[in-house]
Amino acid sequence: MDLGTLLFLVALSYAMGVFWYSLIPGRMPDTAWRVAAYPFLASAIAQSLFPFGPALGGVHVIVALVASLVGVIIDWIITDLRHYRVVAEPRGAGAQS
Repeated sequence: MDLGTLLFLVALSYAMGVFWYSLIPGRMPDTAWRVAAYPFLASAIAQSLFPFGPALGGVHVIVALVASLVGVIIDWIITDLRHYRVVAEPRGAGAQS
């Protein structure tokens, strides 16, 4: 993989991450690198495992689209599982005198 292909894959991962995060209910991650991290990792793995379909700049576009969606869903699940839910305390339970 040459430098141009790597930079194209990073840019495509960021763009697809922003696209998929805006479609999936939830909120966009706070950092820009988090938006691209999971789609990039999933796209890089998918490019090596499933190199088929039309290629643009050395990147198989359909494989990258599907893999970036899978990466965003995995990140969404991990983020959802790691955030603790705030449980409302029953009325009167905290007011002990």
